[in-house]
Amino acid sequence: MKPGLKILILGTLMTVPSLSDSVAKVTYSEKTIHYTVKGRTGQEIYSQISKKGPLLTGQPDHKVATTTMDFDVRWVDAAVKGNRCIVTRVDVHVDVVYRIPRWTGKGSAALRKAWAAFEAHLWRHEKRHRDIGLEYARRVESDIRKLSGDARRDCAGMVDQAKRLARASSAWHDRKQQAFDATWFGDGGQQFKYDRALMAAK
Repeated sequence: MKPGLKILILGTLMTVPSLSDSVAKVTYSEKTIHYTVKGRTGQEIYSQISKKGPLLTGQPDHKVATTTMDFDVRWVDAAVKGNRCIVTRVDVHVDVVYRIPRWTGKGSAALRKAWAAFEAHLWRHEKRHRDIGLEYARRVESDIRKLSGDARRDCAGMVDQAKRLARASSAWHDRKQQAFDATWFGDGGQQFKYDRALMAAK
């Protein structure tokens, strides 16, 4: 994901003639898409996950679970204060989609316990990705509200500011998501712990 500030909105920023109180809002919606896996042992379940799990663009291997987000700047108001063009309101909405496995097979008490722990761990992980995305959305909202330009020259400077802020915020978001994943994956990470427990269950 590399969403940034929506530069095209700046073409219509100056259509609001009056200065209103500054308002900002970040909202989000969530949707879960399940894919079904079966199996009577943890190894069988994990084998299905490796074949049926979601794919990400440019990556050949199936993931256990994913969180994808679309960021939408839905409303921007602006006005002129003195000689400056300023933003007085911006709303950012985030659409969050989770893709999570659902085990529909039957198994022992030990397998059911391992699956419940594995599934709960997946949700903790994916919800943290969502939270980082919401942090990014708030950063986008804050960035847009910082924009200002010279009202005597058609709000000169606002587009260049927006581009710089978009690059910085997008890079911050990528680093934050990647750093989080780095703490969960790999030998000894939290993902490894739950993967191992599930695959050992019979």
